[in-house]
Amino acid sequence: MSDAANSAGRTGSALSRRAFIGGSAALAGSAVLGGCSGGEPSSAPSSDRLALTFLTILPPQSLTFAAELLADAGGHFANHGLDVRFELTRGSAQAIQLVLAGRAPLTRISQIEGMRAAANRGAPLMNVGMVFKDSTIRYVSSKASPLLRPEDFVGKMIGIPSAGGSSELELDLFLAAGGVDPASVRRQVVGLTPGVFNLVEQGRIAGYAVSIDTAKIILSQQENAVVLNPGEFISSGGQFYMTSVTGLEQHREAIRRFIAGVHDALAFMLADEGFDRTLEVLRSKYSFDGLNDPVIAKESLREYTSVWTAAGEENLLLTVPERWHRGYEELVAAGLAEPGASPDEWFTNEFVGRA
Repeated sequence: MSDAANSAGRTGSALSRRAFIGGSAALAGSAVLGGCSGGEPSSAPSSDRLALTFLTILPPQSLTFAAELLADAGGHFANHGLDVRFELTRGSAQAIQLVLAGRAPLTRISQIEGMRAAANRGAPLMNVGMVFKDSTIRYVSSKASPLLRPEDFVGKMIGIPSAGGSSELELDLFLAAGGVDPASVRRQVVGLTPGVFNLVEQGRIAGYAVSIDTAKIILSQQENAVVLNPGEFISSGGQFYMTSVTGLEQHREAIRRFIAGVHDALAFMLADEGFDRTLEVLRSKYSFDGLNDPVIAKESLREYTSVWTAAGEENLLLTVPERWHRGYEELVAAGLAEPGASPDEWFTNEFVGRA
């Protein structure tokens, strides 16, 4: 989910967050850069290793980062001769700015924010891998007043992780796609944790946006909870790995190795029926609520798998032009993106192995 990290430390323990940043930083000493893709462990000498800083826009206590965490903990980045340093930013706006300024080569953002930046501001960004084909946001509400479709949101107060972040933009798109005026829905910044459901029960908010695994936790704890997937109503809720046009040229090989490592991690999870080995590897290095509960973790990974492979397993990480164009047209129709742009200029499939 692409929002400011104002909820840092609210999901999972501070120890888990320190372990993520400290452990990942140990992989890569200094910040930046470089890349060679292939499916077998690298036999290249250490002098051939490259380093890359990957900017995260939320703390990592969520299986929305399963692909990157497994690529790290499972050695998939290392197998491609890449040392990855994870660095937490203050949200997607800052991450985009830092990548465009050349401060880091890569981040992961929502399709909505990326297309708006490119179409509305001419941002020279590039999508190098469409990891999530559909939305990973879920709206949680109560059976007493369930949110099941856009019109159910009219006149309600909805909790969002941050003002102006991608969760709020996706809410605007979801409402507009359903013929609802976004201005008719009030918003309140709240946390991302399962405990925020108390505000729903108290009637202070009608529902709030969370990640897939947080939604699974809430459903396991609250018998009155209802979960809505906005991806059933919109086409442009996915996420992609973003670099700048300049960064693509400067760090092409490091980016290639990063995408290859993530692809290997995704393939590992898809082949791991039941996810037992996946969870074993992830837990060898990381710890947070959605990961530590095996039932929640497996249910979450099954749903994330459906989002990674929404365009078919053969299109894993691939940006499918038809879906990409449809997402842009949807944003234009909702008034969120300027018309007349050329979305083909904003992505490349060269690192995924197919044109």
